[in-house]
Amino acid sequence: MGTTAGKSDSARVAIGLPVYNGQNYLRDAIESILAQSYPDFRLIITDNCSTDRTEAICREYAAADSRIEYHRHPENIGAAPNFNAAFAKCNSEYFKWAAHDDVLGPDFLKACVERLDANAGLAVAHTLSVKIDKDRRTMGTYDSEFPLNGPRPRDRFHRILWVDHFTEIWGLFRSDLLRRTRLFGSFIGSDRTLLAEVLLQGDIGYIPEYHFFRRDHPENYCNSQRTTEARLKWFDPKKRSGLMRNAPAKFWYYTFALGRLPIPAGERAACLGLMAEWCGRRVADYALGRTLSRPRIPLVERTDSVKVPELPPRGVSLLAGVGR
Repeated sequence: MGTTAGKSDSARVAIGLPVYNGQNYLRDAIESILAQSYPDFRLIITDNCSTDRTEAICREYAAADSRIEYHRHPENIGAAPNFNAAFAKCNSEYFKWAAHDDVLGPDFLKACVERLDANAGLAVAHTLSVKIDKDRRTMGTYDSEFPLNGPRPRDRFHRILWVDHFTEIWGLFRSDLLRRTRLFGSFIGSDRTLLAEVLLQGDIGYIPEYHFFRRDHPENYCNSQRTTEARLKWFDPKKRSGLMRNAPAKFWYYTFALGRLPIPAGERAACLGLMAEWCGRRVADYALGRTLSRPRIPLVERTDSVKVPELPPRGVSLLAGVGR
């Protein structure tokens, strides 16, 4: 693996940025990280043998900022192994995955670190999320989804089983709790099973401010990988079997997590009951040829009005005015 190493091994926060052919939006992602008001981090980029200008862009920024280390795989190992490879290089207290096409507001890390420092019972911290387009224009928010926090493991497990779209996988995690999980599996939806493993161990703390910008564009995973086979290949091109895909793989990962993670026996039993309900619905939906049905889970009404920020137009450096 080709490597350009940084010098920030003792940083409290590590950010893993896995990427493959990300030249179109990579500068935005890197610059928004370097513009953070919380400076004690290192950025670990794992390049999946990109064939575009990704390598040149990464080496350019790594040469200018010692907090960046760049690693390039000799072949494309798939998205899931690449995400896991980024975390494998983490020796920091807190860890965050960053997508090559998303943008962080300048206070994202500061807000999340403060939340985790203030509450040892939290496993992950995250902010409110804005949906942007390819040119950084605001398209809306993700406020319509129900939050995943709750006082008990069963509450959080129930929510992650049934939430539709979620951005919490891009939050800031306690690294020691991530190490207890199986990380990303090479199947569709393994971000859900990973987050479930984390939330069984602790709650999520939300910061009621918009500091995370999730980009929706034609080349992203959901829009460009339209078939099951294409999505499986995206996760791991070396996987040949289709047996461990989606629901069966999730069932195995959930069962494994509930059997080995240190949660109270009563909570374990309650979660197994919730998983039985989930399995029953999935089997019934499949047998009847219908789309996935979901139980009604109440949304949390927002009592305050939080302004949705706008990013500078594309073409304006996100490092403008930031001392480097």
